[in-house]
Amino acid sequence: MRAALSPLRVECRDATRARWTTPLAASEARRVRREVSTRSGTDRIAFDDSTPRARALALDRRVCVARILLSVVCASRARDANAQDGFTRVESASGWNVFESDGDSLSPRPYALEWPSGWSALEDVSSARSVGVDASFKDFNDEASTLAVFITDVKQLSARERYGTLEEDARLRAESAPNQRTIGKKTVEVRVGDRACEGHQIETLVGGGTAGRFGAAVELVKIWIDPKSGKEYLIRATASRSSWPRAKASLRRSVDSFRFVN
Repeated sequence: MRAALSPLRVECRDATRARWTTPLAASEARRVRREVSTRSGTDRIAFDDSTPRARALALDRRVCVARILLSVVCASRARDANAQDGFTRVESASGWNVFESDGDSLSPRPYALEWPSGWSALEDVSSARSVGVDASFKDFNDEASTLAVFITDVKQLSARERYGTLEEDARLRAESAPNQRTIGKKTVEVRVGDRACEGHQIETLVGGGTAGRFGAAVELVKIWIDPKSGKEYLIRATASRSSWPRAKASLRRSVDSFRFVN
């Protein structure tokens, strides 16, 4: 029998430390948006983290909540004439921009990431960091094309310990919602200081919603854990199913370009 899905819980605290927990269903999305937009950066999101399946589901839901928060941040910035929905378009003669983390990053280790020229970068990341988003980019010419860096604290010391084998991880991600299937997967090695950490890179065809309102899409994730800092790193790229054949090379390059520096 298939395991029951664990409910997503949104947990917020205000200055008086009042707390509430509620299931996040479709009808609750507006409430989440309203609460996030009116509360401080100390708000946090609580997810079931008890099993590999629950962790895979929680990851999908964390991304969903992050998108809600990002929409709030972007709406608040939309009045800036130089920004499009809170993002700033950046172009480079080389065809690639380079993002470098700063002192406010969620990562204790500085890192760099390449992203395509002509894409736009989220201006105000400080609010997004309350749900683990450390950087966010999108292509306004094809809005289903996105790239984001998620960094969260975890108890496990490796992707295998947290999500199981590569095959198990890919299967659980595909089963986290209807009409999804794995279209690519591989084990990757990430250099973290003087050690190599094993990670998972998985491409999943999703049935709509993951990239917003754009119907069927492809989601590419690369995920690993730094055992020394207890940080999980997730690089997530998306594209609509129709644009994936022409976008996949650039998205894969962006995901693979992540590197720790110094």
